[in-house]
Amino acid sequence: MSAFPASSRPARQGPSTASAVVIGVVTTISVFTLIMAGITLLGLAIAFPIAVPVAEAYHLPVAAADVAIAERFAGLWWAFLALAVVAFSAAALVTVKVADILSPRSDA
Repeated sequence: MSAFPASSRPARQGPSTASAVVIGVVTTISVFTLIMAGITLLGLAIAFPIAVPVAEAYHLPVAAADVAIAERFAGLWWAFLALAVVAFSAAALVTVKVADILSPRSDA
C-alpha cells in the first residue's frame, strides 16, 4: 500500500493550450504566405511567356525595357513553375507536420 493515493487524472499527452494556439497562429500565417507565394509564382510562369504577344495583339504601348525583361524571363517559365510547386508542397508539408505535432498521442 502506498502513502499517496493514485491520481485519477491521465497524464497530458499533447502540447499545452497556449503553445497550441501560438503554433496554430504561426502555422496559419506560414501556410497562407506559402500559398500566396505559390500563386504569385504560378502567375509569373503563365504571364511572362504571353506578355509580349498579348501586348502586340492589342497594340498596347509598352516600353522597350519592359519588353526586354518580359522576353528574358519568358524563357524561365519552368523555374517559376518549379518554385510554385515547391511553395505549394511546403505549405502542405507544414500543415501535415503541425497536425501531427498538435494531435494527441497515445503512448500507452
